[in-house]
Amino acid sequence: MERILAVLPTVNAILISVSGLFILWGIRLVRRGEREKHQRAMLTATGLTSLFLILYVTRVSLGGLSTFAGPTWLRPVYLAILISHFTLAIVQTPLVVITLWQGFRGVLPSHRRIGRVTWPIWVYVSATGVLVYGLLRFPYPS
Repeated sequence: MERILAVLPTVNAILISVSGLFILWGIRLVRRGEREKHQRAMLTATGLTSLFLILYVTRVSLGGLSTFAGPTWLRPVYLAILISHFTLAIVQTPLVVITLWQGFRGVLPSHRRIGRVTWPIWVYVSATGVLVYGLLRFPYPS
């Protein structure tokens, strides 16, 4: 079990970074008018993000939270990134659900309007998630 818990942060970082890439690709596709490909890219991003969330909650439930072991001067930077990441992740979740729902229902004006707010937040949360992972896992010299 400890081996699985030890590898989950890396798996999660991969999932969330690939999800972010699919979001960016999906935005590019819709701007090119490729709606079906856009839909598949965004559903893939949603699936990867959902899998990330399931694995993250599982890891935290079984293994606890990670603590920052970096240098003292970097701790405020880490905390600022973590707080913004966590706060926007909470905001992102209902936005993604609403945006997907509007898209599935075919209410495209609402989908576009909320999507313009949703995707930058989603990309930021993905990028800062990987950054938090790096700050937690970076080997700091003693």
